[in-house]
Amino acid sequence: MNYLSKYNVIFSGLSIGKHDFIFEIDDKFFEQFAYSEIKQGKLSVNVELNRMSASMIAKITINGKVVTVCDRCLDDVSIDVKFEGTLLVKYGESDNNTDMNDEIIYLNRGDDTIKFAQYIYDSICISLPIQKLHSDESQCNEEMINILNKMIVK
Repeated sequence: MNYLSKYNVIFSGLSIGKHDFIFEIDDKFFEQFAYSEIKQGKLSVNVELNRMSASMIAKITINGKVVTVCDRCLDDVSIDVKFEGTLLVKYGESDNNTDMNDEIIYLNRGDDTIKFAQYIYDSICISLPIQKLHSDESQCNEEMINILNKMIVK
């Protein structure tokens, strides 16, 4: 069984209406994505899936912390993650000319499962700040800061 399949929702037996799903994200989740800049993490994902007759809407909330590399000193830095997004799940094929949107998942008529792992991973990544730094330079690796200060051209 694929590890990421635990982040799937089988909707075929769900009634019309809202359904809540909670997923826990840990270090092993990030190991499943090649070249992930995130080393570790502990997050909670809440998916509120509203099933309608012809489509579904998933409201996704992610909260927690991840560990990545500080852009200043290259040591590990813990970053808070908060994300809220809405994902539309539709039947049919994407028309790439009109539906250029990452907030839509298309399913074939026979599908009975929504795979959330990639969306969750991407949402965590885009929630990270552009510069991933310790909140205070004094938390950075002192040896690396000294090396950087020697390299600064005045």
